[in-house]
Amino acid sequence: MKNAEKKTTPPRWADRFLESFCSEDQLEILQGDIHELYAHRLTKMSRFKANIHYIKDVLDMLRPFAIKGRSNYNPAPMFNNYFRIALRTFARNKSPFLINLIGMSIALGCSITAFVNYQYNVDFDRQEKNAASIYRIGFWETTQKGMVPYGVAPIPVAGLIRESLREGEEVIQFMSKDGQFRIGDEMFQKQLAYAEPAFTRLFTFERLSGSLSLEDKTTILISDQLAINWFGTTNAVDKMVTQVINGEPRELTVGGVFKKFPMNSSFRFDLITGYDNYFVDPSQRSTIENNWARWATTFLFLKDKTVADRLPKQLEAYIKTQNEAKPDLKISTFYVESFVGMSHRAIKERNQGHWFGGPMPPAAVIAPFAMAGFLLLVACFNFMNNSIAIAGKRLKEIGIRKVIGGRRKELIVQFLSETMIFCFAAMIIALGLAEFFTAGWNGMWSGVEMAITYQNNIRLIVAIAALVIFTAVLAGGYPAFYISAFKPIQILKGTTRFGGASMLTKSLLVFQFSISLAAVIFALAFYYNSKFQKEYDLGYAWRSVIQVPVANEQQFEQLRNSLQNNPDILSMAGTEHHIYSSSYKVAASFENKEKREVAVLNVSDEYFDAVNVRLLAGRNFKKDQASDLNEALIVNEEFVRKFNLGEDAIGKRITFNDTTHFFITGVVKDVYLGALFEPLSPVAFRYTATNYKYLIALTHPDQLMYVNDQIKTSWSKIFPTQLYPGRPMEERMMMALEHFDSVVILYTFLGLVAIIMSISGLYSLVSLNLQKRTRELGIRKIMGAPLRHIIYQSGKLFLVVMLISFVVGTALGTVMVNAMMDSVWEYYVAVNVEIISLAVLILACIAFATIAYKIKDVVVANPVDSLRHE
Repeated sequence: MKNAEKKTTPPRWADRFLESFCSEDQLEILQGDIHELYAHRLTKMSRFKANIHYIKDVLDMLRPFAIKGRSNYNPAPMFNNYFRIALRTFARNKSPFLINLIGMSIALGCSITAFVNYQYNVDFDRQEKNAASIYRIGFWETTQKGMVPYGVAPIPVAGLIRESLREGEEVIQFMSKDGQFRIGDEMFQKQLAYAEPAFTRLFTFERLSGSLSLEDKTTILISDQLAINWFGTTNAVDKMVTQVINGEPRELTVGGVFKKFPMNSSFRFDLITGYDNYFVDPSQRSTIENNWARWATTFLFLKDKTVADRLPKQLEAYIKTQNEAKPDLKISTFYVESFVGMSHRAIKERNQGHWFGGPMPPAAVIAPFAMAGFLLLVACFNFMNNSIAIAGKRLKEIGIRKVIGGRRKELIVQFLSETMIFCFAAMIIALGLAEFFTAGWNGMWSGVEMAITYQNNIRLIVAIAALVIFTAVLAGGYPAFYISAFKPIQILKGTTRFGGASMLTKSLLVFQFSISLAAVIFALAFYYNSKFQKEYDLGYAWRSVIQVPVANEQQFEQLRNSLQNNPDILSMAGTEHHIYSSSYKVAASFENKEKREVAVLNVSDEYFDAVNVRLLAGRNFKKDQASDLNEALIVNEEFVRKFNLGEDAIGKRITFNDTTHFFITGVVKDVYLGALFEPLSPVAFRYTATNYKYLIALTHPDQLMYVNDQIKTSWSKIFPTQLYPGRPMEERMMMALEHFDSVVILYTFLGLVAIIMSISGLYSLVSLNLQKRTRELGIRKIMGAPLRHIIYQSGKLFLVVMLISFVVGTALGTVMVNAMMDSVWEYYVAVNVEIISLAVLILACIAFATIAYKIKDVVVANPVDSLRHE
């Protein structure tokens, strides 16, 4: 019957389209006529053709006389009423809505911060207008750990390429190093960039005053921020700056002032001068330009990309020359890369010669999005549960609205409007919180200065608007459709079965608590690792050592003599290289077997005492002994293991680079040259009595800063025109570890917020479920059920939910924490039973206390009142 009726009726969508535009007084007549015409056509043609004709008839009705007139309906009073009802509902349920508002605001604030962080990184170097035509030359080194990229090129390469370039194309060499400057009587230390003249023409500088030319050797360009710091004004053109080089002054004139580069730029310098100024005298430049062992960053400005594609092949002829000049580092091939994406690749590939600023590692961009997303879902699901719970008090309002003619879609619009009002209020608070979160995120990363700017930032404004709409739909969509579907007769009769723990609400609660547990695991894991990193024995006394770079041996002797009688200095030494600061690599072998890459440090005979490295076997270097200077080698335990030297390594011969032979005279405890950021490597120490680059002083840990101040005072007396360059090793080490404490605080905060929201959702769900089962539990009490049975029946569902949450949350937290740790550290405390147990215990105590608090009301309730409940 239904199929027959279907065959004789026109397309329903066409009818609905006609009803949507046709005026009510014309609809019945016109629709009846074309229905009759459709039935007549069915007797003469196929149904398909009749449908086509019917659609044409409907479209033909699009005439002025048939179209609805303009409605005088004004929706403003309706939405005003919705707004008042929303405020009234919020006021009647202050506690749950306040918790939801705080949680939603924090989640939205984190989302804004995550988006700003994404913008900061994706826009890295976006200000460079010529980026698509600029390239950098680098090379790949083949090591035992794989291919390692370097973003620099041998200095002679620039001259070779320059000869083959066409007109309008450029080769630009760039270098930078710390410099000391005197302004009046004050001394400053700043990074100074040296570049060839084309650099300021091809890269994007915003000139504020003066000229940006680098042709004049006597001029220097300065950023506006540094101009204000040094001279109190950006109008610093023609001001004098004195650069102090090895105690000798060089007078430079400020030739121009440029706007400081943004922090999401590869260039971080505030000072730049001509490339010639890098060399102390002109003869030095000509010597270095032919030295294949010296490197510089080499940029190319090319009109034709194919030139960049051909260059690596052309440079292959010079690989042998480079490797002969620097045998401790073997080039396998050259490469030419575009400036577009250069810094991102440098971070991803761990480029060793990238002498510029860089974006955050990918994990630091993805993690905030993941955290914000999880937190936002928890907030939305929590609002969803609370909305359904609170809607139980509004059933009569819904029933009466429907009885007097209210349609379901109007109820849906009302509930979604209330959610939109809530999300809009949360977003207003979130905008303020985002400023706070962004400042905190900046503090976690050195060299990062993100800022939230709305002016001309269309992407951010669109993202905020989309976030409000998405959150409102996600948080309010299900409650709106679920609540508006109730039948008015059942509502008014009081027979509506409302609430309870449905599969959806249970799933949402599992998700909420899983995320909360994962956040707690994150916080605990980073706390344990913070302690682990700070307390791990690196093989040397980094908490007690002060390192002072020196320019030459004369400076070293003068400083050493001034400190010789200081009773607070336990030991002093000179050294060419220093742990966690400098070393060089060689290919070493034992008995002509497999070669291995080894880190080498040239040190004095007093070095091990000065850094408190323990000698395990053999002897230390003997002062000024010729055989030790030429042949002695002291190695660490990892060296012995890697070369399979056995129990007695003393006296065994080691060969460096197939040419130089050494004999092991001592074995020291393992030292971690790169702290725990890099894997433990085999290390060899050679004896040197000259060419010291550092003075190393050992003191008691509690006197470290005091002794550092004493050394600084001595330095100022001996070298009054130079800034003190020394610093405790602890200061450098703690700078690398300080991010841990920030991350611990961050995840503790997020975990706390997630727990509060999850507990709020649990409380609502327990309330709903117990409300639904009030009569049942009352009957059980009357029938003599013991107290433990009542408690078990009331809470068993939530015990199952909690157990599932703990399993899911543990797996999620373990995988994510270990992945993040592994991307940063070589050695760390993986998530273990202790961390998981403590996290589960914290969350379980809070959850069970919440459930017990609500069940208490059922246990002490009068069963007579329970029977009257429904």
